[in-house]
Order: sequence, then C-alpha cells, then structure tokens
Amino acid sequence: MKRPAAGFLPLPHRRSILLFCAATFFYWIALYLYVPILPVYAQSLGASLSLVGVVIASYGLPQLLLRIPIGVWFDALSRRKPLVAAGIVMTSVGALGLGLAPNAWFLCLSRVATGIGAAAWVTLTVYFVSYYPRESVGHPIGIINFVNGVALVVATSCGGVIAEVWGFGHTFFGAALVGIISLTALLFAREPTMRQAETVSRHGFTQVAIQPVLLTVSFMSILLHFTNFAGLFGFIPVYGAKIGASSTDLGIITMLALVSSAVAALVAIRIAERWGNTFTIVLGSALMGMALLAVPFIRSIHVLKAVQVANGLGNGMLRTILMTLSIRSVAPQQQATAMGIYQAIYAIGMLLGPLVSGFLADSQGLASVFTCPPPFA
Repeated sequence: MKRPAAGFLPLPHRRSILLFCAATFFYWIALYLYVPILPVYAQSLGASLSLVGVVIASYGLPQLLLRIPIGVWFDALSRRKPLVAAGIVMTSVGALGLGLAPNAWFLCLSRVATGIGAAAWVTLTVYFVSYYPRESVGHPIGIINFVNGVALVVATSCGGVIAEVWGFGHTFFGAALVGIISLTALLFAREPTMRQAETVSRHGFTQVAIQPVLLTVSFMSILLHFTNFAGLFGFIPVYGAKIGASSTDLGIITMLALVSSAVAALVAIRIAERWGNTFTIVLGSALMGMALLAVPFIRSIHVLKAVQVANGLGNGMLRTILMTLSIRSVAPQQQATAMGIYQAIYAIGMLLGPLVSGFLADSQGLASVFTCPPPFA
C-alpha cells in the first residue's frame, strides 16, 4: 500500500519525523560545536600547521573506511535504530576525548572517534528518507540538509562564544552533552516503516557501485569536500585569526557560511527543477571558487564574513543536488548502500583537503591553500 504524503501522515508518524529532525539537529551540533576553534585549539597544544591538517583530516579517515560497510549493513538490517544510535554515541565519546586531550596527537585519536560518529550520517539520511514515499526523495533530502545546516549555524555561532567566555574545554564538554540529547530524541522517535531488509550480494553491490550517475556525483563531491575541509572547516579560521579575528569572530564567520548553506539547501531542488541540475552545479561551484580565491586578498574581518556567505550558498546548492542524485537512480532497498558509497568516496576529499593544505601552508604559505587547486582537479 502506498504511503500518503508527509502532510497527511498520522500524528504519531509526524511526531516521529519531528523527533528525528531534533535528533539530527543535536547530532550535528555535537559534531560541529567546536569546529571553528579546533584548528586554533590544536595550535595551542603545540601543533604545527601540518599537524593541524592531520588533526582535521583524521575526521575523514573513518568515514572513508566505514561508510560503505555501514551502508551495506544498514540495508541488511530489519531494525535500524540501534545502528543510528551507536553513531550518535560516538559523537559524545569523541567530543569528550577532544576536551581531555593532553596533546595534538591525542586530538587526532579523538577526532577519529568523532569521524566514526559522522560516518553514521549514511544511516541518518536513509532512515529519514524512509519516512517519505519513494517519489519524494528530493524533498526529505532538502529537509534533512536544511536541519543539518541550521544545526551547524547554531553550533558554530555558539561554539566560538563558549570558547571565548568559558574556555576551549567547555566547548568540547558541551558537545558531548548535546550528543546525549540527540540520542534521547532518537529513542523517543518511532522507527519508520522500512521496506524489507535485503542482504546485498557482491553482484548487487557491484550493480549499485557502477551506476554512472552515482560515480559522477561522488567524484564531484570529492572536490566539494576537499574545498570545504581545506577552507571553511580548516584554514579559513587560521587565516581569520591571523588578521585579528577573535574566537567569537571565527564562530560568526563559519556561522554566516552555514546560514547561507542552509537556505541554499532548501531552494536547491527548486532551482534544479527550473533550470536543471547542470546549471545548479555550475552556479554552486562558481560561488565557492570565487569566495575561496578572494580569501588571501582580504584584510578586513567584516569582508571575510561577507565573502563566506557566497561560499555557503554554493556549498548548500552542491551538497543537496549531489546527495539527491546519488540515490535517485537506485531501488529503495539499495539506498543505504548507494549513500554509503557516495559518502565514502567524498570522504576522500575530507581526508585529503586539510592534509594536503596543511603541508602546503607550511611549505608555500597560508595563501597557497586558497589559490592552489586540488591535485586531482
């Protein structure tokens, strides 16, 4: 029997959607509350720019390694909530480790733990899509990306203020507490009526993995995440601190980029429906590219804040349209596998972006991070 549209779902079902949105909201706050100050915090523990890059990159390694197995496993489970819950728990474990870290290398280990938690984004995305009819894939993807974007706005705006008023440690411990709140919201949400679990065979996995659209958008997303983790979540805060930005300013810089990203996530599907996927992707890429190229020429904190709005708009468009395309061409019982492949491939960019940029910054200067293209572009 076909499920009704979201607006006509029974009250308990709609309540579960809201609770799951809340769980997702707090999940992302737990992962990003400390992101604006993490590079500066690593430097305060004695890390060089190269080691700062390693700390940031260590977040992407478990996502690269685990997202495909998690996606395949998720498709094979009949009860999926425990796997989602386990990922949320790791966000709190990792945040606690970051707050207690005695040195930069322990930061790397704790950042790996948060990366394991972030690998659960595969499960959260497909879990949420399962609340909606198959033909509405773009709609829930836009909603969940909007929730993600709003959470990042709140996290990054509050994180810098918390660090400046109470110190770095409180930011990490606050993130651990928020992870527990996320877990609580998830436990009260009903599990959606899922399609029948399916064990993915090697042949079935290969059929999904060689989908041309999936591979194309996955490799495009490598470049997107390379840019994002080298820039907004990597060395833009370092550059901002260099020109005089306070911890609060760093939070605002990241927040402005994420506000515009959240707005773009809501409108990206409409733009694509009116002008096409190619136009949307080109527009998003142009906005991000111009914003990054401008960074080393900026001497004003206010101008840096303004430029990051354009960066966020481009990022929000690209994240939403590429994620939607990654699962649109596969059957519902294969969506977690496809999403796992997509997110594992783009994790290469999360890993290489800060890693390559850190060594580049040490050898060629900080400006080179924003003007040199990725080595595989």
